[in-house]
Amino acid sequence: MLRKCDAPALCTGQSSPFQGKKATCIVRSHKKRRVGRGLRREPKPAQDRSRSPLLSLPYLLVALAVAAPLLAVYFYPYAEGGVIAARIQSYLAAYARIAGAVVGLFQPQVVVNGTTIQGPQFSMQIVKTCDAMDVNILLAAALAAFPMRLWRRLVVALASVLLLTSVNMGRLCALYWVGVHAHAWFDRVHQTVAPLFIVASALAIFLIATQRRSGAAKNAASADSNPSCD
Repeated sequence: MLRKCDAPALCTGQSSPFQGKKATCIVRSHKKRRVGRGLRREPKPAQDRSRSPLLSLPYLLVALAVAAPLLAVYFYPYAEGGVIAARIQSYLAAYARIAGAVVGLFQPQVVVNGTTIQGPQFSMQIVKTCDAMDVNILLAAALAAFPMRLWRRLVVALASVLLLTSVNMGRLCALYWVGVHAHAWFDRVHQTVAPLFIVASALAIFLIATQRRSGAAKNAASADSNPSCD
């Protein structure tokens, strides 16, 4: 029985023992993968969606582009007596007043003099990095580079920085308490425990802020790897 073929063919004039002089088709066909009813669709590779955006080069470049200039502005050694140095000192003094007000809730005799929180038993000066600005910059840059809608990035970054600032206020209060009641441990807590605590807090805030977006990406990758049959 002859079978009709729609594939491209190359015809020759050779004779056939069944139908006499007739063109014989040499079929050149390419195997095509067809998806129809009852056939299983092969899963699409889910590496692009399941892979964390934190490991992608564009994410790292955007985060670096946001964090590098801000950290450079913050840590630049400005000349004493200059306008920028005076603004930074005013900012640190305001930060010290806010922290002093919180410390004053359990130490009523505390006063703030410039950038120094003074008490009858212990005094603590607020300098750069006491405000955790470096960690705030890294957190804001990480959220600004995360693949979300622009308005969501702004809202999440602002809320996260405010939350981390509140956590840092608690850290300063804890340091002042250690300075009053366990002064021998102050340097160790100030140089080791407190920095680790604020970094861990920033990491926890970042994971919470990006949890919904990461969950959506995982669900999309799972849907691609487990398709339904038509």
